[in-house]
Amino acid sequence: MTTKTYDAFFREAAEALLETMDSKLRTRAEQVGGMNTAYIGTARDIKLDEAYEALIVNSAAELFGKSGKRRALFVVGESGSGKTTAVEKHISKRAEFAPRKAADGSLFYPLISMEAPKPLTVKGLAKDGLKRLGYHVNNPRLSASELFELWKDQLREQRVLFLAIDELQHVLRSDTVKELQTVADVIKSLLEIPGWPLHLILSGVPELAGFLDQSGQTNRQLKERSKVIEFRRMTFPEDISIMTKIIKKIVTAEAGLAPDPMILSEEFVHRLLHASCGAFGSMIQTTRHVCEIALRRGSETVGPDVFASAYALESGCRPSQNIFTAVENWKDIIPANSMQELVGEGRSMQPKRPKTKKQETN
Repeated sequence: MTTKTYDAFFREAAEALLETMDSKLRTRAEQVGGMNTAYIGTARDIKLDEAYEALIVNSAAELFGKSGKRRALFVVGESGSGKTTAVEKHISKRAEFAPRKAADGSLFYPLISMEAPKPLTVKGLAKDGLKRLGYHVNNPRLSASELFELWKDQLREQRVLFLAIDELQHVLRSDTVKELQTVADVIKSLLEIPGWPLHLILSGVPELAGFLDQSGQTNRQLKERSKVIEFRRMTFPEDISIMTKIIKKIVTAEAGLAPDPMILSEEFVHRLLHASCGAFGSMIQTTRHVCEIALRRGSETVGPDVFASAYALESGCRPSQNIFTAVENWKDIIPANSMQELVGEGRSMQPKRPKTKKQETN
């Protein structure tokens, strides 16, 4: 197992499980763990690296005068685009974000990561933020504003210079303009802690950056304090070359297998792109799942049939909706509707409910 810190109960349970597994399963577990740990970078990582460096330099610049206003970085992309993995990777590799020792010998963390609560409220965000700082609130009577002020105080007292919040798009599921404005106000308030130039890394779906363009003084001020990096969808034919290289790397370098020439063809990579809706992270996950199936089968080569099997398991589709086996019109198959035939058949097999007397009289 890796050196990653786990909950003690999980480690005990997982190690007990490992003891019951035969040598082949243990080897495969190690291979799968290694594959899922490997990080595959692209040109967009250069932008992210530059943005993180700018945040770090800007934070330190306060010691020599004043830091710049743009202290919020929005990293946006559709689900499966790989943004969360990229954000975490770039945080982990930066020595500037690592724990430090205070003058009294205690540890403090320059960067704190957290996931936005669902549903997203000021009170819930502040409580979760305090919990991540190890500060437990015992007074249930504290209002949202009181908890929020307490959170900002603790961020300052615990020397947090950078705050990363993932899944901030939870609020976007609301149709209430007031709630959207509340989030904008919260972000702006975090950027304006007196004497404490906090820097934010905020990640979510593309719509997250949408309220930066909304009308209102707070939104305009927030836009002036922000930078945005988009993890866009991969497209055909622009990204076929890079995805072909990535598939080959996963199969050969990560899994130690040989790729069937067919899976490196332009049409096949296009099928993978379509099946993943252009989501970079999803394409990587599917390819690794394919390799796991091949390892389980004892295969030395990864071919189209394994991709078809993996997609069927991931999507729950019937053979007619499998993008990797469809001979014609595979581009017309909508991945989001992969289970439509299965669900439709299940509904048609349900017995009809007898009409009630009220329905009969109507």
